[in-house]
Amino acid sequence: MQDTILLQYLSKKMHTHAYKLTIDGEITFSCCKVLAFQDTYIKDKDFLDFLLESLPQGIPCLRSIRQKNIYGIVTGHNAIYIVGPVSFASPVYLNCDYNELILEEEIEKYVPQVNPDDYLEDILFLNHMITGVESTTEQIIETNCLNHDHTGKVQKHFNDILFENHENNVHHNPYDQEMREFGSIENGDLIQLEKSLQEDYDGTIGTLAKDPLRNLKNLGIVLVTLASRAAIRGGLSPEISFSLSDSYIQQIEECKDLALVAPLAHKAEFQYAEMVHEIKEKQKGILKKQKNPRINKCKDFIFSHLHDRITLEDLAAEADCNPNYLSQLFKECEGISISGYILQEKINRAKNLLIYSDYSYIEIATYLGFSSQSHLGTQFKKHTGYTLRQYREIYGRKE
Repeated sequence: MQDTILLQYLSKKMHTHAYKLTIDGEITFSCCKVLAFQDTYIKDKDFLDFLLESLPQGIPCLRSIRQKNIYGIVTGHNAIYIVGPVSFASPVYLNCDYNELILEEEIEKYVPQVNPDDYLEDILFLNHMITGVESTTEQIIETNCLNHDHTGKVQKHFNDILFENHENNVHHNPYDQEMREFGSIENGDLIQLEKSLQEDYDGTIGTLAKDPLRNLKNLGIVLVTLASRAAIRGGLSPEISFSLSDSYIQQIEECKDLALVAPLAHKAEFQYAEMVHEIKEKQKGILKKQKNPRINKCKDFIFSHLHDRITLEDLAAEADCNPNYLSQLFKECEGISISGYILQEKINRAKNLLIYSDYSYIEIATYLGFSSQSHLGTQFKKHTGYTLRQYREIYGRKE
């Protein structure tokens, strides 16, 4: 009974069919809430035999029609469970593919396109509930997907690169230059960063793709990723660092001009260095440097909940300590009270929204949890010297 409830849940979640069969292949239960979606494929005896042939034990099986429509299959002790068909946005080539059926337009318009990771997680969940065996996504892929011997290709290409570079006396950029570059970000040293980027050295940057634009994008993504980690080591909140990294990487992905990629990546480096520099400056004169992981937890929580009403009790629960102790510790480590820090971060977020968004003043105030636009305006002018309108007119993005 519980297995059919589970099938109904998965069917509704994925908008596809779910079946329970006997070991001999007789369908004893089926469901699909999309009434117009008729899966006539599974009624084909040869195709059903294909789905049930030589099923592995303990690991879910994936089988497809023309490498497009995918069925997930779980083998229980006394029954077989099938969820599908579904499709993925990008091709996934399976070992077991059936080419004898013609895909029918009347069916295909109902076959749902799902996220591969979500689908595999759901099939793993079904497998665990039915068999009690915990499998992984990697095991499903290794068992069901075509093996293109990527490891062998990597090793061959690696040896070819080493041989070719040795023959032509070619070598990569020096590691010590890279250490100076990202060390300057970690230290918030903008002058040293500028110097490290201007260094002239004997060596070449690695090739990460055959297409020139794709190669530059990959190099830019690597650069931003390394810079974000250096900034975290320098004291920048991981949540802030990762979010900024996501933003720059998405912009790099959208670049269609070779000349714009490298400057964008270097802009990210300088912004990270500036943010770390600000943190270092704020910490000057504070006897007890911020080394306590509880403070990092608090700052990440504040960053993620700026639109909420954040209480000292919320933060103490997140940091797993007494509220009074946390309040004292935060002031010692950051040189500012928790309430002052929250207000400071909200003002910073307001600045960003005024510059880069089209939200109205009342929308920004509401989003950041201020009681009114007037309340935000008063605090904003107190901290920046500008009214909301003045700040947007001076610094706002010009179309």
